[in-house]
Amino acid sequence: MNKFLSVIIGFVLFSFAAKAQDTGNSIEISGTSGIKIFTPDKNYLSGPLLGGELAYHFNMADNKSDYIRILNIKSIDAVFSYRNMSRVILNHDQATKGIIGNTYAVLGRLEIGLLKINRTELLFTPGFGFLYATETHVTNSQNVIIGSHINLATQAGLKIFTPITHTTGIQAGVEVFHYSNGATKLPNNGINAFAYTLGLVQKINQSGPVNDNEQQTENKHFFEIGANVGSRGAISNNKGLYKAGFYMGYNYKFSPVLSIKLGTDAVYYNTIYDKKTNTEQSFLNTFQSHATSYDRWRVGIALGPDLWLGKLGLMTGYGYYLHYNSYYPTKTYWTAGFKYFITPYLALQAKGYVHGTEADYVGYGLLFRIH
Repeated sequence: MNKFLSVIIGFVLFSFAAKAQDTGNSIEISGTSGIKIFTPDKNYLSGPLLGGELAYHFNMADNKSDYIRILNIKSIDAVFSYRNMSRVILNHDQATKGIIGNTYAVLGRLEIGLLKINRTELLFTPGFGFLYATETHVTNSQNVIIGSHINLATQAGLKIFTPITHTTGIQAGVEVFHYSNGATKLPNNGINAFAYTLGLVQKINQSGPVNDNEQQTENKHFFEIGANVGSRGAISNNKGLYKAGFYMGYNYKFSPVLSIKLGTDAVYYNTIYDKKTNTEQSFLNTFQSHATSYDRWRVGIALGPDLWLGKLGLMTGYGYYLHYNSYYPTKTYWTAGFKYFITPYLALQAKGYVHGTEADYVGYGLLFRIH
């Protein structure tokens, strides 16, 4: 913790000592305090959440890319986040104090301008990244919330920025923060927290990035074919139950930043539910909650929008199963993830499958675009 404070103090002193420009990048240091912490299940969490963030803002004022202009992106941020939940207790039981512990996260974040009055601006700040949790079910058996040290983290906030000098401003707001491991290991109930933030933003002596003149092919109609591989944790062990996901669909692009797609999702199960043996051990080895299947394949059709940030596409979809021989009467699903095109026709993708609020698995793979 002392090293963390030293880094923050060093950055603050550096930022105040630097000469600034109006178009320069900036550094933000902010404190975070929780309003409410909760989980999607019936578990009740209470106690203080304290933490802070250190962010480097890449100013987009000089970037003329379509998605920057249309979405009114003010900056693209690299964020280091720390949260202390070591005093949080579970279900009013003081004996559980310390089961959540501390978290350290690295995120990419956007600052999108929503409204500006004089020099004061309302910002929307969505972010995504990876998080390390110090306490898990492995290190503390009372922790029924988090099953692994490495987790996916998301956040979204509304912040008000107002300058107090030519080079310094304050930023305050509220945010919702979530982390879980995508069911890679169980338990995976996850943490959700509402919090407020207060920070100081200091410009530094650097110009904002210039426009990237590389243009993407702007065909309005295209098809996508993708494949991914991932695993879901099992109750009885940490080996994981592997799956492969396949997608084929049509995408129509309304603008450089928004498209809508309709396609088919098929998931292949390497391990299906063992109903023939029907023993407690087979249940523990093959049960996957709402993702439990008696067949090797499940197939659904989904509709949803994609948000485009240049070569990066943020994808979502809500679907209905055409075939799913499931343990529960599960009829619908939704997906979320991202795809990054390393060529105009080939993308790297990460895609998560979810039933209700329960993660199934996260798959990593490739996506091909056909014009």
